[in-house]
Amino acid sequence: MPQTTGEAEWLLQALKKDYGRPASKDSSKIKLNQLVSKLGFFYEKIRNAIDYNDEHLIRRNSLRRLINRQMKFLSERDPVKISETVIFEFIRAKYLPNDALPETDIEQTAAIIAKYLMLFKYLQGHPVAETKKVNDWLLDLLTCEIDEYLFPNGRDMAMVNFMYGEMVKSISFVKSTIDEKERNLQIYIAVLKNLLKADLPLIRYWLVKLYNPRWNSFTPDDIKKFAPDLAGVRNRIELHLNHYSGYQITQMIKKQAVFFQILKEIVEQSDDNIRETLNDEKKLEEKINEVCNKNYKRIRSKLIGSIFRVIIYIFFTKTILAFILELPYDEFIIGEVNWQALLINIIFHPLLMFVIAMSIKVPGQKNTQIIIEEIKKIIYGQERKLVYKPRKLLRRGSFTFIFFNTIYLVMFGVSFGVVVAVLHRLRFNLLSGALFIFFLTLVSFFGFRLRNFANQFLVVPRKENLWNFLVDFFSLPIIRAGKFFSTNFSKINIFLYLLDFIIETPFKMLVELLEKALSFIGEKREEIS
Repeated sequence: MPQTTGEAEWLLQALKKDYGRPASKDSSKIKLNQLVSKLGFFYEKIRNAIDYNDEHLIRRNSLRRLINRQMKFLSERDPVKISETVIFEFIRAKYLPNDALPETDIEQTAAIIAKYLMLFKYLQGHPVAETKKVNDWLLDLLTCEIDEYLFPNGRDMAMVNFMYGEMVKSISFVKSTIDEKERNLQIYIAVLKNLLKADLPLIRYWLVKLYNPRWNSFTPDDIKKFAPDLAGVRNRIELHLNHYSGYQITQMIKKQAVFFQILKEIVEQSDDNIRETLNDEKKLEEKINEVCNKNYKRIRSKLIGSIFRVIIYIFFTKTILAFILELPYDEFIIGEVNWQALLINIIFHPLLMFVIAMSIKVPGQKNTQIIIEEIKKIIYGQERKLVYKPRKLLRRGSFTFIFFNTIYLVMFGVSFGVVVAVLHRLRFNLLSGALFIFFLTLVSFFGFRLRNFANQFLVVPRKENLWNFLVDFFSLPIIRAGKFFSTNFSKINIFLYLLDFIIETPFKMLVELLEKALSFIGEKREEIS
């Protein structure tokens, strides 16, 4: 009978540990009015529908927006006031439970905010190169630290450390000149990206903690010593994030993260007999199969919700643009309304999103079998070898560089040329055609991201055939353009601007006023009784 390794035993203990914040039973709880909370929850749902983003980033993006509004838009400098506002609004949005958190959480969160306010103040008096970027960089760190405090992720980080140790043992660097310290750091970054789906702000936060292990307990004196080197720390971290080996290592261990994620779920979902399960191959296989099937069903369910959100986002923004831009343009510039083009522009893109969504499939039993074999190797200590071979980069100006980039430009020309030709035959004018192409790229990119979401547990190698090549040839340029627009659209999204700067602030102030009014009425009612 196979036996688990010492590392696997450590993981069992780490994942069964309670990482919650201890709170006294007698401590006062933060309790808000249920009616007011429903208003905040309703607004947050509308805001998230318009600002389409990855599900695991929605909460942290919302937190960043709240802090940014308090510190920049309202110029608030009282850490307790900022902390109270953030926690109250997160309770209203149902990210945090009502009547459950101790009031001391406000003080602890305020202490985190005060630390960063010292750094912001230092930058005001000691400007550095790219001060605005450094300020945004600090705001991201603040957001990540508050998020980590309010939503402890000890189990996730335990699995990160376990996977990191396994990857360091398993990856063999062939003909590589990267020094060992940089190799290990790039592996750690790749594990964060693949296992936690960490974005750059979160990775920067963890790298700051690597450079400063006591970061979460820094005192004001520590901050004063750290502040002069702030820009230098940022620059060193950015160098690591832009290292030439990073992308290749990340892609190499992408599928490996699936095995560790499934293993984490097996341990967390099992009872006290987990060791018996792990030491019995048949029981282990049954458990892996059960967890995989649960994940496939969960993906199907979440996929439906994500598709619904994307369709709402596309339909809402496209319909408004059609009536505030396209219709007046046709009426006053062209002289006649092309109702066919207008109708196609409103209906086509949500319909295309629906068709793409229906073609997305989740993994099956063949995929599960590969996961079973690899997890058994991990927990029983069998050798697993991954080889890193430095990829030869195309030298700028070389014949191959010019040749392949020319082919890529041809792909763009053919893909968009076909679309333009079809739109011309349908008598689309310049504006309606531009809007059609813009939303076509967005829908294609969203569809690509949904397909990636559905395949997050896929480890079966992709089949390379003529059909896949043709699909890639025509769709990659459109998807690439969609990624560009999606990444930059939030900067010019008029609907988000209206919500964040014209609607949200007065709405949230009204919500706070209503909260205080209801509290006052409640006190008077108690006095009478």
